Formats: sequence, structure tokens, C-alpha cells
Amino acid sequence: MTITAAHDYLTTQLTALYDRAEARAIARLVMEAITGQPASSVNSDSNLLTDAQQAMLETMLVELRQYKPVQYVTGKAWFYNMELTVNNAVLIPRPETEELVQWILEEEKPKRNQATILDIGAGSGCIPIAIKKNWPAADVFGLDVSADALAVAQQNATTQQTPIQWLQASILEPAQWPAQSFDIIVSNPPYIPQQESQQLDKNVTDWEPHLALFVPDTDPLLFYNAIAEFAKTHLQPGGSLYFECHQLYVKQVLKALQEKGFTAEQKTDMFGNERMVKAVLK
Repeated sequence: MTITAAHDYLTTQLTALYDRAEARAIARLVMEAITGQPASSVNSDSNLLTDAQQAMLETMLVELRQYKPVQYVTGKAWFYNMELTVNNAVLIPRPETEELVQWILEEEKPKRNQATILDIGAGSGCIPIAIKKNWPAADVFGLDVSADALAVAQQNATTQQTPIQWLQASILEPAQWPAQSFDIIVSNPPYIPQQESQQLDKNVTDWEPHLALFVPDTDPLLFYNAIAEFAKTHLQPGGSLYFECHQLYVKQVLKALQEKGFTAEQKTDMFGNERMVKAVLK
């Protein structure tokens, strides 16, 4: 089977689960993983898959038919021009989160040469690694409650040659809070109310870690309030707090921060949704 035929075969099989454009995009990522080369560099019409590659294709197709995200099938996801390792212990990095990193770099890096930065809920490590890679002088920490997630983050930091200090702790437990203070605290915390799980795609609810996705319906700001309380005592003077938010709760996050003594502003993402907040202590 040629690479072109394999791509077309995958696309046809996946159109039962996804629209054709998404099926083609998934098929392209699978073929790149199987061949080990970007699709643009392969002569797809003449190159044949080996027996081992064809067997890999069929194995991956079985997983994809179970709504397993292609990033978990291939074990790779792109974020801020970096190829990161991912598995179902961590969320798949989203393009919107790249905008949060960009905002931090644009706002904070020109102000100071060095900064101590903490990412809370580090997951794959995409946020702290991207910041460190683009701000080498920064002293960057990543915190997560999950040991499995931190193992993935550490692997990614090693691959990207970005020294990060990793902390295993729950931000919901003040007794576990790190003692030191920071110039910048950033978080993309769990923020989806449990009741919204019924509206999400199966490739999210069946595979991505619920620990990193959902909050109780009765307390959608659970992590924002906890992190804001932490920031009140662990931000250096002049420090900043950055959040990615549920678009339906940005106004509530702003209000909660203001009630805790912060001055807060919001920012829209590439799709025009209110998704990011920056806050500083008055």
C-alpha cells in the first residue's frame, strides 16, 4: 500500500467518526507518525509502507475507532513550536493556551530580565516549558497534584532542554503550598462544571483526565479562588497572576479577584471568546 493509499484509507474509515476535513487531518498526523517524516517531505504516490508500518496503521486505526484522540495514539502533540510527549495522564495542549503563554511573554519579559514563575496544574508541562524556552533567564516552576502528569512534564522538559523545578502538591490544600514567593503565577486549572460533561465529545470525556477537566457544579470557581488566595501571600510586590478561564465564567473570575483585592483585566482568544485574565494586587 502506498502512503497516499494509506492516507485515503484512513480518511475513509474515520469519516464515520469525524467530518471529512478533521478525518483527513487526523490521517495526516497518523501517517507522519508511522513514516517518521512530515507529509510534505514524503513521495506519497510511490513510497510503499513496510509490513511493520501497515501493522502499525491498523493498530492505530483500532484505537482511533474508539474515539482515542490522535495525540494519544501517536503520543505527540504540538505546542508553541514544540513537539511534546502526551498520554492520557495529561490534557492535550490547546492552541488557545499558546495565547496565554504569548500574553505573559509580551507583558512580563520586557519589564524585567529575570523572574520567578510558577505554573499551577502543569500537566504535560506545556506552559512552563514554553515560557522557559522563550525566557531562558526566568526561574520556572511547575506544580501538579498528579505524579503521572509530572513524569510526562519532566520527560518533555528534558527533551526540550528546559530546566524546570517540579513540585507535587495540591493547590487546594494550604498545608501543601510551596513556601517561596513568585513574580508570576499562571494557571489553566480545571474549570468545566461536571454537568457539562454530557455536552463534550467522546474523545474528551472517554480519554482525557477528568482530574484536570472538571469541577463540582456547585463550585465552578474552586481552583480560581484557591489560587487567588495562594497568590495573595505568594506573589512578590508588583507580581502578576494569569488565568485561562471557562468563557462563561470570566466575569465571575474577575469579580472574585476584585473582591480579594486584585485589579483584574480580561483578554479574548483567537476565536473572540473571553478566556484569559490577568490580575495584580492593589
